[in-house]
Amino acid sequence: MDNPLVERLVSLFENSALSEIEYSADGTRIRLVKASGQTVPEQPRLTEAQPPMATPTRQSSWTIDAGLTGIFYRAPSPDEPTFVDVGTVIEEGQQVGIIEAMKMLNVLESERSGRVVRILVEDGASVEAGTPLFELQLMEDAHV
Repeated sequence: MDNPLVERLVSLFENSALSEIEYSADGTRIRLVKASGQTVPEQPRLTEAQPPMATPTRQSSWTIDAGLTGIFYRAPSPDEPTFVDVGTVIEEGQQVGIIEAMKMLNVLESERSGRVVRILVEDGASVEAGTPLFELQLMEDAHV
């Protein structure tokens, strides 16, 4: 994705009366939403669908890795519950976290179904692309 394009979209959005805007091109989706009751937010919300990398750890388990460098969040906001916890059964495509990079919130989704067996990074921690965030296990191999 072209960073000058993203910066231009954010700048135009911040200075407009619009409360929401969405842009899609070449498989990338950007959505900006202003906070309720504000005409110009301090930081617009931006979501970008970006597949995380999955790394096998052993035959029946794998990790969900950060797809980019930024700040990892386990919940949509500090006062809301986490997307997943240890023991959570997740489906392919389910959101498991957020990575904030350059004032953009990037949705982190699982590429596979399974059960979360370990959370490898603390909420609010800085991560680099490729950092393992969650360890998952196939359902038939996970002991209930």
